[in-house]
Amino acid sequence: ATGKIEKHRERLIGRMKQKGIAPEFAERVFHQIKGFGEYGFPESHAASFALISYATSWMKCHHPGVFICGLLNAQPMGFYSASTLVTDARRQGLVVRPVDVFESDWDCTLEPLPDHDPSPSPFALRMGLRFVKSLAEKPGRAIVEAREERTFSTMDDFVRRTRLGETQLTHLA
Repeated sequence: ATGKIEKHRERLIGRMKQKGIAPEFAERVFHQIKGFGEYGFPESHAASFALISYATSWMKCHHPGVFICGLLNAQPMGFYSASTLVTDARRQGLVVRPVDVFESDWDCTLEPLPDHDPSPSPFALRMGLRFVKSLAEKPGRAIVEAREERTFSTMDDFVRRTRLGETQLTHLA
């Protein structure tokens, strides 16, 4: 929307002068209107941003496990690294469980905690296979699919049923 007000400059200033307004003052008024017009776009989104900020803060406060799980599954976002988010979650007392080929999905998930656990969340965060460095999504999902058929009984069973190559197995190790 920048520049749209400029086409009205002569008419606005001209009419102000016709009404007896000093040319310097008319120019200042026009620049204020122009400045507001350029600022109007971000201001029009302020209410939406405020609502998103409030909802995010509420979720972080009342459901910290759900909040961190969602943030991690939305990575990369460009704000904080996964390690920073996990460190913050642990500092808040959340239980963070590592990647585990017997338990992890591709994305992070939440696992119920016993009622007596003092965590601020009733769930532990299980890190997803997506956080195994250099493990692509296709082999990660292959692990989940093979495990859903039945649990892995041995390492040989895991290798045979997932059909992962040496590179992916090395990344997992």
